[in-house]
Amino acid sequence: MADTFNKNELILDKVRSISFTDPETKEIFCRLTSLEDSSLNCTAEGDEITDAIGSVITTLYRAKKAKFSATNSLLSFDLMAAQYGSNKEVATSSNKLRGYTYEVLEIADGKITLENQPIKDSIQFIYSIVSNDIGKSYKAGATVSESEFVVSDSSKEIQTPTGLTGKVYIEYAYETEKAIRVKNRGSQFPKDCGATIYAYFRDKCNPNLKYSGAILCSKAKLNPESIEIALTSTGKHPFEFDIFKDYCDETNDDLFETVVSE
Repeated sequence: MADTFNKNELILDKVRSISFTDPETKEIFCRLTSLEDSSLNCTAEGDEITDAIGSVITTLYRAKKAKFSATNSLLSFDLMAAQYGSNKEVATSSNKLRGYTYEVLEIADGKITLENQPIKDSIQFIYSIVSNDIGKSYKAGATVSESEFVVSDSSKEIQTPTGLTGKVYIEYAYETEKAIRVKNRGSQFPKDCGATIYAYFRDKCNPNLKYSGAILCSKAKLNPESIEIALTSTGKHPFEFDIFKDYCDETNDDLFETVVSE
């Protein structure tokens, strides 16, 4: 008879990834693979039972709770959308999104040429550059004058105001089929989901032996109470989610289960 796989103490090598799934279809809508500082926290409420003189007889516990927290090493737009309770929109050739940019350009022959075809109404003003800073503003108009410029309807060209020379600063929007967008709406919040946390374990006596493990959470919800995303090149993307039992499944009292296999 082969030895049973009855392990107790194992080395947790690393949390490999987390997958969030739709509770009905089981389709993955967010997967994270660069995780740091993962932590699983379990709590319960306790009521002390005392006798007539206040001596504690025992403590009765109820209302177990569980919470998982971690930090993704990279900014994740899928995670951002899930935390905001929205969806990540992906542009296509038939459903273009707006891109936003600015340029500093040198006027040549009374015109400038932008890098992208602008959405005409997105350019209302351009600005002269004086000592490397924004100077006088000029307004979009129907004809070129000393105070107005004209945006082409069919090209990337702008005819600059009469007599204006040097560099100008322009902010504008353009349509593109290569873009993503995530909105944070005030009325939307994260939805219930499933979550599976995948990890590697190693044998304490022979660390060369590696085992696969998973923490299965049939019902979870990302916590939106505090979402802080550092807008720096070294910034991380922290998150946490609460874990619940399935209230409507009277035969299943599981908060989560942990499985390790050879």
